[in-house]
Amino acid sequence: MFIRLLSSLVLVAPVVVSDPTLINVSHGLSPADEACDFLARNQPNNTYFSTSSLYETDESTFWSQACALGPACEFAPSSAQDLGWAVRVLKQYGAPFAMRGGGHMPIAGFNGIDSSGVLLSSSRLTHLYWESDGSSVHVGPGNHWENVYEFLEPHGQMVVGGRLGLVGVPGFVMGGGISFFGWQYGWSSNNLYSFTCVLANGNVVLATPDNEYADLFWALRGGGNSFCLVTDIQMKTYYKPATQVGITAYGAGPEVSRSWFDALDGFSNNGMLHDQKASIIPIINTGSAFNNSISHEFYRFYDGNDSTPAVYENFTGPKFPPVSETFGPKSMHGWSQEINAFLEVTIGLRQRFWLIPLATNRQALEIATDVFFSQVSDALGAFDVWSAAWSPIPVSPHFLNASRHANGHGLPDGDPMGAEPVAQYMIELSLSYSDIAAYEDVVTEFLIKVDADIRSSIRSAGLADTLLDFYYLNDVDKDQADQLWNGYPKENVRLLQEIRRKYDPEMVFTDQMPGGWKVAHANVTF
Repeated sequence: MFIRLLSSLVLVAPVVVSDPTLINVSHGLSPADEACDFLARNQPNNTYFSTSSLYETDESTFWSQACALGPACEFAPSSAQDLGWAVRVLKQYGAPFAMRGGGHMPIAGFNGIDSSGVLLSSSRLTHLYWESDGSSVHVGPGNHWENVYEFLEPHGQMVVGGRLGLVGVPGFVMGGGISFFGWQYGWSSNNLYSFTCVLANGNVVLATPDNEYADLFWALRGGGNSFCLVTDIQMKTYYKPATQVGITAYGAGPEVSRSWFDALDGFSNNGMLHDQKASIIPIINTGSAFNNSISHEFYRFYDGNDSTPAVYENFTGPKFPPVSETFGPKSMHGWSQEINAFLEVTIGLRQRFWLIPLATNRQALEIATDVFFSQVSDALGAFDVWSAAWSPIPVSPHFLNASRHANGHGLPDGDPMGAEPVAQYMIELSLSYSDIAAYEDVVTEFLIKVDADIRSSIRSAGLADTLLDFYYLNDVDKDQADQLWNGYPKENVRLLQEIRRKYDPEMVFTDQMPGGWKVAHANVTF
């Protein structure tokens, strides 16, 4: 195992001006204001208020504007030791806080906080450097995948990272992470060597699969954010000198829809099972940006030099000629730049995810799709701006099997998620709409109703066994917490709770940092 050998990582006490244990907390201000005052007096170069440009940048670059809540101040550490010191300060004052990585999680309060708390920003933790033997790369949590890919591109190397360059690194990895390379190598979190972590007592430790923090390493690979704050991720690299990627768009109409389902069904039940170098993002779009019509697309990827692999014969002419096509030789950095141009239209909007896991059964998928599109325009059509993307991501058994290897140290095989290796669709419902707070209740009501109606319709068709239980953490909504934790093996949830108690007995990362998926709150009956 290639471990970062830096002496500064071993239970370091940060070099600071004042010891937070000596703080006088009787000034009469709120805990957040007290903490901000102390942070600013002792680390002024790392502390920002609403009048500063860094504060404004962080608040204006959340992927969902619902997450821009206006913290009392921001603290942007430039090292793990700075962050450890800040955690001790916040703990001493009892100030609520949030930790922001790339800002892509759309759930308000998960990566931001209002004026009752302090936002810890990763904006200065953007380091990227090679391990000495060249087998891996160290990635700071302030990076987005496009930064990582730009760094790797000149070397012909790649990590099992995000499919969209604007996505941040830490939340993606610690939620599992679906990558274009996942059909070969599994979850992104299955392709790591270490995490550098700040514990709830402020100490900095290195967690690897085979050291004394192996249980922490295991928990961070899909177990939520109840354990520590991550300041470095050491990722395995693969030599990938050539990739093919791009958007294949088809338009609308019954014939297009039928051919789109033909291509998806063939890939999900045959193609991806035999050619693991291929992966796709299927999307059906509608909304005001599409003049309320329906558009069918595939984002297609292939690892290698072949720009016409047989696995995609049903995706192009003569069987299914597209109206536009960008699939071809392209690096992941080049792809990030291409897709960013399309995603810029969502800047300044609110976003929501919702997940429906389903077996790769065409009839069940078509039922679910019909129910969704029969309701979405009526539910959201009165919004000033709105769009909806229906994306049934096909995931192969090999993808899920790649994570099921022995861990040792008495830990369960694989990772906390424990997903059964069966072919399935992880259907992501992605909604974008005007930044108007009153719309949130409308969206929530729609999502809950359409989910229930989809399930009812599938059961009525005698296809109840196609409704699956595993929920991918990075794509679930705040109202799906019970489904998330009950989709994990019960023994894994119990072990996650034990690990949480071991590393954070005072529940700093549960109570003081309330945003995120908290295993202590898992409504699971053992």
